[in-house]
Amino acid sequence: MKLRTKFLSIPLSLWWASLLAFASSGVIMVISTNQVSNTTQMAYRWEPSAAAGNTWAHSWAEFPVSNIYAYNSFLAIWNGSTNWGTPVQLTAPNGNQLQSDVNIAWDSFRSRFVFTTLDGMGGGVWYGYYDSMGTHWTPTPVFPSSSGNWDYPSIGVDASGRIIIGAVRFPSPPTYFAAVSTDGVNFSSPVQIGSLPGAQSRVVATDNQFYTFAPRLNSSNLPIAVDLYQSADGANWSSPTTLATFESPLNNTPSSVSPTLYYAPLLAAAGYTNGLWAMAIQINFSQYNNVYMCTSDRGCGVVNGAADDQFLAGVSVSADGGYWISYLTYSTLNTRQLPLITQAIYFPAGAGAIGATTSTGIDPTSWFFRPDRCLSSCYAAGDFNTVASNPYAAATTPFIKASSHQSDLFQIFTQDPQTQPNAQNFKPNFIPFPKGADLRGHAVPFPPGEPAAIGLAPEKKIGIAVRQNP
Repeated sequence: MKLRTKFLSIPLSLWWASLLAFASSGVIMVISTNQVSNTTQMAYRWEPSAAAGNTWAHSWAEFPVSNIYAYNSFLAIWNGSTNWGTPVQLTAPNGNQLQSDVNIAWDSFRSRFVFTTLDGMGGGVWYGYYDSMGTHWTPTPVFPSSSGNWDYPSIGVDASGRIIIGAVRFPSPPTYFAAVSTDGVNFSSPVQIGSLPGAQSRVVATDNQFYTFAPRLNSSNLPIAVDLYQSADGANWSSPTTLATFESPLNNTPSSVSPTLYYAPLLAAAGYTNGLWAMAIQINFSQYNNVYMCTSDRGCGVVNGAADDQFLAGVSVSADGGYWISYLTYSTLNTRQLPLITQAIYFPAGAGAIGATTSTGIDPTSWFFRPDRCLSSCYAAGDFNTVASNPYAAATTPFIKASSHQSDLFQIFTQDPQTQPNAQNFKPNFIPFPKGADLRGHAVPFPPGEPAAIGLAPEKKIGIAVRQNP
């Protein structure tokens, strides 16, 4: 689907600006739903990441059905008016195309998209950027594979153009490192952050500060708390501050539910050059996975408390001072039965949250059927699902669904306008808590030994296991 015809007679930047006056009206409109990936091969799309700047960008990985070891990553840029440009395949200077975990951000100081990715399964971490001339890479990896096996790379850019990249180094115990660039090309030597293991951590940048959000994992390798570290230079980091303590969420659907879906109970985080940041993670809330969010200026809370599992959540911060959250969930409460839907929730600055069901009828059995994300094989769309937003109360939220090519990456442009929406709007059941709250009393523990309550060790998620037919 393309953008509505009546919007195409003006440049996209002016179109977004013309809608600014309608922000915070109490409704969300789905402007369009677009297919991002347009390669013609049969493939499983995986782990979408989005970024917003003077246009929009998406990245994702693909596993061709014919050879799932051909793990390729792509980047696509919105063409400014009607659709997504031709995807650019990311190939690092060493020629390795087995890249994964692409994380992208907008460098407002240099007006270009930046990205970080792995050069293989447990390999090194590279940095690159995309401008009108195409993709550009650092001559050497920021974190070389010779210094360890790396995973979970993330990237952020502050208002002065300093770029920070964070990643987890294995083997056990996993430790978290960060490196900083002041010129957009060369990076400092990696610095370890804190003494906690640091697996699944994410780093972000704001106006002139860097933040690392580090989950603590239990003996079943599932998150039970989130700690926050802060730094002014990327080399010297504060002691950790606990944002929340909670009972561990489900790793995947309970054993009584079919089919088995991977919930990706990993942390999402975002920052913006206006000084704001946000963190989101799944927690056990009354025996369901509900998304929990903390922000720099609005405190914390359950985003939309419901008797329904919410998963593959992404969070974004934008220049309008607002926050966006998007996640997948089941279409009917209390059932955990297909199909899935996507819901987006917008937190305007100084106003209450606005929610909308933005896509329906998603069949996850077209996703990659993997044996390495659950104790038994399960359908999975990736470990992260990153959303993006811009200053005009607009957002892009990606999702993966069935297509003629097995599955494809789609995204939804949403806007908070004054006009009548074509989305199913609702008032989110936001449940506030103070930062540092202990939420364990709001959980119902899962039965011991329940496969859904056991996660795989993070380092064991590195690599691709042979696909098993469901």
